[in-house]
Amino acid sequence: MIRKKRFLATIAFSWVVLISASSQQTLQNSYYQLRWDNDVFMMTDYYYTQGMSFTMYHPVITHNPLNLVLLKPGNHKNVMYGVSVFQKAYTPKDIKSDEIQFFDRPYAGVLVFSSHSNAANPETGWLLKAELDLGVMGPASGAGKVQYKYHDFADIQLPNGWHNQQYNWPVINYNIQAYKQLYETPYTGFYGKGAARIGTLHDEASLGLLFRVGKMPGYIESLGLPLPNSNHSWQLFVWTEPSLTAVAYNGTLMGGWHRNEKIHYIEFGEMNKLIGTWRTGLSVGYHSFGLTFGVVFQSKEFKSGAPHWYTTTRLFLTF
Repeated sequence: MIRKKRFLATIAFSWVVLISASSQQTLQNSYYQLRWDNDVFMMTDYYYTQGMSFTMYHPVITHNPLNLVLLKPGNHKNVMYGVSVFQKAYTPKDIKSDEIQFFDRPYAGVLVFSSHSNAANPETGWLLKAELDLGVMGPASGAGKVQYKYHDFADIQLPNGWHNQQYNWPVINYNIQAYKQLYETPYTGFYGKGAARIGTLHDEASLGLLFRVGKMPGYIESLGLPLPNSNHSWQLFVWTEPSLTAVAYNGTLMGGWHRNEKIHYIEFGEMNKLIGTWRTGLSVGYHSFGLTFGVVFQSKEFKSGAPHWYTTTRLFLTF
């Protein structure tokens, strides 16, 4: 009954988002990004161990019909629409064993296609990022095969337990991030952040802060993207972003809403309901090309688990 109510709540929320969509004034910038997440630099190989994505913002994506359900703030001045595809792999600590690790994280793979919008009102200092994720969790994601091939190519320990991964389950998730400018100068920026995810993969809400210092465009004005700045040919800044997340459901740990007795799950009672995350990094850009490197720390997701570190690297091209 609880899972049915959650599903109905997801549908109702999506309908509210649909009827709340407002007018759009699309920027003509283009933005392309390749992202690679991995914990190899932190000398670990478990939990969220690998992720890859490609993201594109382009004026032609304005015609994507899924944009209708992407929420924008009232009286927004600027908006950009994008699409992305990402794949993520999750494993327990012991990837050498081919047995189920009953007291550790289950294997899980995710493949998702996402439509998203970044809309802002620089006058009020609000930026809203909205995403609609559609995809699959399970063997159909191909995450296990990709990790196995990568480990084989790199001649490191092969992950032998992917046959125990979470079963195929559809991913339909709606995600929102809202940023409010608290203080900004030409070389510093301080922002409050609130976020929520609801759907078949994640149900959670979070609060956090974002602090940036260096030579950079304004975060709200540039829609949270490193867009070209006519006043500067290059960008160089550091950023840090702590947050606290209240978790109601995590499909990569708890499985889909319909259980398979042959699969290992982390039960809700074993989940940590509050999770701390700290992201910090360096971003450098020259004209249209740039690189961002960050380190992410995450506290324990479940009681028998452990904190986890991984790195994230982004190459971007923007016009």
